[in-house]
Amino acid sequence: MIELLNQFFFHTIVGRTIIGYLLMFIVPAMLPALFIMLVGVQGLRHLFSYEPKQSIIHQLDPRLKVLYPFIIGVLSVLLNWDFVFLLLVFTLIPWVLLRTSQARMRVVLTMIVTPAIGLIWSQGLFHIQDYQHPNLIFTFPPTISWFGTPGLSGTGLLYGAQQAGRVMAGASSSLILLMTTKPSEVIWAFYKFRMPVAVGLAFSAALRFLPQMIERMTVLLQVMQVRGYDLTIPRWWQVHLWPGYIGRVFMCIPIITVPLLISSLRSTSVMAVVADARAFGSNPKRTMLIEHQTTLADRVAIFLLLALIITVIILLVFHIGNRQI
Repeated sequence: MIELLNQFFFHTIVGRTIIGYLLMFIVPAMLPALFIMLVGVQGLRHLFSYEPKQSIIHQLDPRLKVLYPFIIGVLSVLLNWDFVFLLLVFTLIPWVLLRTSQARMRVVLTMIVTPAIGLIWSQGLFHIQDYQHPNLIFTFPPTISWFGTPGLSGTGLLYGAQQAGRVMAGASSSLILLMTTKPSEVIWAFYKFRMPVAVGLAFSAALRFLPQMIERMTVLLQVMQVRGYDLTIPRWWQVHLWPGYIGRVFMCIPIITVPLLISSLRSTSVMAVVADARAFGSNPKRTMLIEHQTTLADRVAIFLLLALIITVIILLVFHIGNRQI
């Protein structure tokens, strides 16, 4: 039986076409499903919100935390992939000091690892260095090669794994800013950088918009289910139920999109009215922002960031960690 299946799927054009379509569509579609299973909508909503906690990272200067993702992003672009993974290890130090809950850490790890897996898989399909000798793990038949890729490449997977470090380092440094910095602290940091106050307001509003939108979407889905709309996900073996479930999901998209759009416009209008009522922008100098007092932890963090930047510059000058194109 196993031999017959092997002959059908790997030695016939029909079987190879089925495997090719599975590699092209089913595997990438599993990533969002896995993300929802591990994180859930509630977890995603809490991820993009400030976590009140007494920790060294929370007490750091907001300007450092705003600059931190930018510095890590620039360094990850300049360094070669093997040094980028060392940079990723450096970004894990704030998470160790933060000591967040296991539930929140599971969400964070999922947010960091899931895009990296998607990058590795996409590079395995579309990054072909040598079309004469592509080093294919699985060759697509002519029925699917019209997608523009000859198959799943081992060198492409390796290249994607090398580049995934940049994605994970950037995500790790950015999520620290989201979880440990209040919107008012972000506005204060932008104000101290002598940037327009509207930039800080827009940044903090953007941070608040996504969790609010997710929360509204969750409420809408719960309302639809209370009113009898079945959105229960069938088991993987209940093949006959999947077409109806997929149809119901597509039918509920406009039902959810229109209320979300209307509520977002209303929230934007209310925010604009509140800003006008408080005379936002009438005075170039802010008088209601809490000043951050520099502490020993700030000095240590500045020293570590400067040491990291100097180390990277030295590596680049001596052509040790230069990025290989």
